[in-house]
Amino acid sequence: MHFRQSALSVQAKGSEKRAVASETPQADASLPADVNAPRPFVERRRSRRAERSWPEALDSLQSILLGYENATKDLIEAETRYRAIFEDAPVGMFQLDPDGRPVRVNNAMARILGYASSEEFLAEALQSSQEVEFFDAIQWDSNSSCREEADVRSFDREIDGHDGKTRWIRIHIREIRENETIVRYEGAGEDITDRKQKELETERLAYYDSLTGLPNQMLFNDRLGKSLAAAHRKDGQTALILLELDRFKTLNDSLGDRVGDRLLQEISSRILEAAGEKSVVARTGGAEFAIILQEVEDFKSVTDVAERVLAKLGEEYSLFEHSLNVFCNLGISLFPKNGKDSETIVKSADVAMSCSKESGPNTFCIFTDEMNNKIQESRRIEHGLRSALNRNELYLDYQPQVDARTGRITGLEALLRWNHPQSGLIPPGKFIDVAEGSGLIVPIGEWVLRTACAQARKWQDAGLPPVPIAVNVSAIQFRQQGFHELIRNVLDETGLNPKYLELELTESLLLSNADVMFSMLQELKDMGVMLAIDDFGTGYSSLGYLRQFKVNRLKIARSFIKDVSVDADDAAITTAIINMAKALNLSVLAEGVENEEQLSFLERQECYTIQGFYFSRPVSVDQIDAHLRAGFGHLTTPSHNNVSA
Repeated sequence: MHFRQSALSVQAKGSEKRAVASETPQADASLPADVNAPRPFVERRRSRRAERSWPEALDSLQSILLGYENATKDLIEAETRYRAIFEDAPVGMFQLDPDGRPVRVNNAMARILGYASSEEFLAEALQSSQEVEFFDAIQWDSNSSCREEADVRSFDREIDGHDGKTRWIRIHIREIRENETIVRYEGAGEDITDRKQKELETERLAYYDSLTGLPNQMLFNDRLGKSLAAAHRKDGQTALILLELDRFKTLNDSLGDRVGDRLLQEISSRILEAAGEKSVVARTGGAEFAIILQEVEDFKSVTDVAERVLAKLGEEYSLFEHSLNVFCNLGISLFPKNGKDSETIVKSADVAMSCSKESGPNTFCIFTDEMNNKIQESRRIEHGLRSALNRNELYLDYQPQVDARTGRITGLEALLRWNHPQSGLIPPGKFIDVAEGSGLIVPIGEWVLRTACAQARKWQDAGLPPVPIAVNVSAIQFRQQGFHELIRNVLDETGLNPKYLELELTESLLLSNADVMFSMLQELKDMGVMLAIDDFGTGYSSLGYLRQFKVNRLKIARSFIKDVSVDADDAAITTAIINMAKALNLSVLAEGVENEEQLSFLERQECYTIQGFYFSRPVSVDQIDAHLRAGFGHLTTPSHNNVSA
């Protein structure tokens, strides 16, 4: 090779120089010894060992040069392979300089960003004086940078691509360092738009109301907890407003789901507008909403929001050729004044809501200490009710239902009573709502059914005239699965003929789910049980529902009977109910009759079945037994007014 030829030429020239040197005169002996001494460097060049090492040195040099040539070739091949992998990879790949500006991107990354090619992307990146939008968005906190070169950070970004399409991209990025100095960033990106949309849809279904788009109960609970925690950290206040629409179920049933759904959407929009930007509005039930007011400054700011909500919702709605007016009630509680946790704050607002309902529609109440006393009282009542059955503290009184023309008892209504060992007699109005709210009404209601049916059968076995027993049924009890089976079992166990059991239901219960109610009522009718609508006129039944349900009796609410002899409106409503019952071939009963004037009015309208103090207060089993034995239940005069309960 040419390397060896050059070395040989050098060797030949060296030989010539040695020959010339041998012909030079010897050094003059007269010169000083140190001057004539041979030089060490010259002697080394003349040594045979150095002459023999030249070929080895040249071989080593050749080997080094060949190794460098091969390494360079391998490096070029590796770079070519890397470039091919980088450019042709199906996953987006990129490199950034230490300032975060793009240096290289492959075609896949460019397409993810909405460009046709990497060349097009880089051309725009180089022309721009600012960083390209996407990479400008990849800004990470310097305090959370990777500890080691192998550390990879991953995060998702939503971007507007160059082609106008919005995409979700997942980025994986790491730092490349030399001597602890960042020299570049490199990473990969993938289009996760479809996956992200599915995740967002799943989250929307889990945490948002599908009709209104508002947070649902689950997300509301989370947001409330976070709002209270933030207020606690800042030593601030948060307000909760619970909102319930008045009689929405009736409106929805009468106008249809199409109108009802559109109305809820419009109501949601109005609440959002009235509540303001710093609020969280959620739909927590069918016609129930909640508003979380964050960073509350003062009491007035809360009442201002409540008044705006009432005013906005009170404006007329025009939906599908229907002009509607909606009423609602609000209950408000404040953190930390009315509670230190979410559960207490919600309960406080709910108590305030009940207060608002008592004040009438389109009102709001703010929780007070007095209301808190009511909560404590309710808790004491609930605690007592849980043991009342086992301790035999509950019992039934019965109020006669009388034919005003003959004074004969035509039926009895079973009325629940509670004799508390310390507090004495507790009024039903004080504990029935607590029983319903706690779910205790279910076992208590079953006890009432069994006791009333067993007593009716006992009177019959004693030879007394059989009369129907009316039992009030709670909506919660009626909706329990297997309620009709419970009725069947009770009748079988007590041996009472079904025609002597009358179940009293409310209009709101019947309208709560018409299709389901119709099926359940039909099973009871097929069983032979009598059905009555209690407090008729205070709800929103229609002729259509009455025909569909085919109940046996309407009981006119005592609120109409109270002033029927002096109030023209009450008189007109009562007359209309009586005439409607006659037209539908239903029996009708007037509740709460207490004086001669009321009775006279009812008799003129040919309503003769009466229940009220005019004939008898609710009385004990023994007293009813005496009434039934005396002339087969004949009450000819109102002399029983003074019978004690």
